[in-house]
Formats: sequence, structure tokens, C-alpha cells
Amino acid sequence: MEYKIKNSVIPEKIITQWQNIVDAISELLSVPCAMINRVNPPDLEIFRSSNRPDNPMPSGVRLPLADAYCRNTLQKQRQVTFTDARKDPVMAESMAVKDGYYAYMGYPLYWPGGEIFGTICVVDNKVNTWKNQQDKILNAFKGMVETHLALIYSIEQLNERNIQLERAFNEVKTLKGLLPICATCKKVRDDKGYWKQIESYIREHSEAEFSHSICPECADALYTELDIIK
Repeated sequence: MEYKIKNSVIPEKIITQWQNIVDAISELLSVPCAMINRVNPPDLEIFRSSNRPDNPMPSGVRLPLADAYCRNTLQKQRQVTFTDARKDPVMAESMAVKDGYYAYMGYPLYWPGGEIFGTICVVDNKVNTWKNQQDKILNAFKGMVETHLALIYSIEQLNERNIQLERAFNEVKTLKGLLPICATCKKVRDDKGYWKQIESYIREHSEAEFSHSICPECADALYTELDIIK
């Protein structure tokens, strides 16, 4: 399965908050491992993982996506649970089950534009039926993480817009300088010494576009024998 991926730099302040989130989830749900994962095909990066001595999957570890519980969450694009993965014909041979972690609950995480970021999930080393209250807690934290992703996305959009505005401002400033212009044909000499039509020069240095017409004075001079509507 191909994923629509968006790669962005996550600010340190948000990384710290995500660490607090997975630590809180681990404590509230009484599980050894709570994670925020980022998809990086063909791997799944454990971006932040709960700080517990019995957690076998610390932050920074990469897992083959094809062997991870989260593959099911990403493929189905919804919440997925395993009460006891040893009874599942596919996951029974996974690395997690072989390491003694049998229960899983996870949600996909998305950027505002619909691109996949990864998952938020929990893993237990015992059979777990995942009560409704546990589901609500994990879903609430999913909303918090996606709010952070929306904030990062908005900041990136704002920065890109500022770059575009600065570029446009610099181009407009160029037109404020002294322009060498031919007294006869009205061509403009650029900074490389080439003579260009004034329309071409302005179009290259601004967002202005031209539509050609004839002014009344030129119309009188060129079409003296015609009745031109001015």
C-alpha cells in the first residue's frame, strides 16, 4: 500500500509535549508501551515512546512496517485493536508477539491536508480486552496530537507565504531603481547588459501582466482616415 506522506520538522517543544502524552497514556491505561509513530516507508519510526523500564520499544527505534501492528491501522485507516494477537493468523508470527506483546490498540494520525503522519498506539504484554474508557482516552490524545500537527502545518504555510511576499517585495524594489531605457525604441537594459522590451522586463521583475491597446493620440496619428471610437 502506498501512503501519502508529508515530512516536516517537528519543533522541540512539541516533541517534549508528545513525550508527556505517551507517558500519561501509559500510566492511565496501565500498559508498558504507549507510542507516537511516524511512517517512513518501508519502516515505522517510533517517534516518541513511554519511559518505562518494561517498555521494549524505546524512542528512535525503526521497525519494518510490514511486521508492525500499526500496519493494520494504516491500511484500514481507522482504530484497530488486538485482544490477543496470538490468535490472529497474520500477527501471530509478528516480531511483537514473539517478543511477548500480545494486545494492541491504535489510531492513525493525519496532517490537515490528508497526508499520513503515523499512528498513536498502545501495546500490552498480556491479553487486554480494551475497555471503552481506554478507547476514549487514546482517542482524546489522538485529537491533541493532530491539533499539534495542524499548528505545525499552519506555521509552515505562513512561513511559505512570507517567503513569497518577501520575494515579491524584493522584485518590486528592483523596479524602483534607475532603469536605463532607450530614448528611441524604449527598450530597457537589464543588470546583465541585455536590452529587453519594457513589457518583458517588468513582467520578469513583478507580477504585472500586459494587455495591449492604442491610446487616443496614437489612434489619431495612425488612423487619421478612420472613425475610431475612443
